[in-house]
Amino acid sequence: MQTISIALCTYNGSRFLREQLQSLANQTLLPFEVIITDDCSTDDTAEIVKEFSEILNIRFLVNGVPLKVTKNFEKAISLCKGDIVLMCDQDDLWHRNKLEVINRYFQQNPDKLVVFCDAELVDEHGKSLQKNFWSVVRFHQPQIEQWKAGKEVEILLAGNRSAGCMMAFRKELLPFIMPFPTHIPAMIHDNWITLVAAVLDKIGIIEDRLISYRQHSSQQIGTRPKETGKVLTLKERFSRSRTEKLYPFLVKRDYFCTLKETLEKRIEQNNEHLTKLDRIINFYEVRGTLSPFHLARLIPVLKLLLSGDYHLYKDQEASWKAPFVAAIGDLLE
Repeated sequence: MQTISIALCTYNGSRFLREQLQSLANQTLLPFEVIITDDCSTDDTAEIVKEFSEILNIRFLVNGVPLKVTKNFEKAISLCKGDIVLMCDQDDLWHRNKLEVINRYFQQNPDKLVVFCDAELVDEHGKSLQKNFWSVVRFHQPQIEQWKAGKEVEILLAGNRSAGCMMAFRKELLPFIMPFPTHIPAMIHDNWITLVAAVLDKIGIIEDRLISYRQHSSQQIGTRPKETGKVLTLKERFSRSRTEKLYPFLVKRDYFCTLKETLEKRIEQNNEHLTKLDRIINFYEVRGTLSPFHLARLIPVLKLLLSGDYHLYKDQEASWKAPFVAAIGDLLE
């Protein structure tokens, strides 16, 4: 039988921790162990954990110095001995059947190393906000269908679609994901795990809401609205400097270059999905280094347009006109 470990990170979590631990104790399938690494709390977190020590097989460790979220989870995961590992935040509520559903998924899908589910968003009192997590991260039905059609990597390169508390992975994944990279600021550990698994063709989804994801003012990550940036007027687009115009493309190019280099250190370089990173790197490289002379831009822009890159990398909610508007902007601005 598969054993399940829960890696739970705490820091001054007394406000919601008792409810979270109770939701773990109420599972229809209890975990083999709960590893709790505390990041130097000054409240009564330890006392709350002790209340559940006879119900759950808890191992509680206090860090010598604060590790912060990513490294604290890395430590907790490294101490897990189960066949399946789930990350747990201190302030959510897991639905009673979460572990049972996760366990059944892995039994039925032996080829998968990672799976993630959806979540119900709730307020600080646990009341539903009538919204699900996937809708916030724009993982809508069209993206779900693309995912099922084998477009997992493309979808994840466009943005993260899961949170750590909504995923589970087999211990066989650990050599590929640990240690978590900390030199890519835009890439947090949960995004890293899903992307690595997608590149390995080892990730699946469960279209159920298996946790209540609490939204409150003191949480460290939570949900965030999509950053759209300032909408420029036509006059501003043509009056801004070339440096200002090209800078965002070069930032994206550098991000994907760093990401590819990091993946290559963990995954065999003949992996076909890495070529998808080459393509997106080239897209932003070309756009970020276009000539100041308008006529010289024509061929590279047409190549990107005819290859479908402007369409492939447009925002998923942009209209059909967006790729052509971007190409015209690259030609004329």
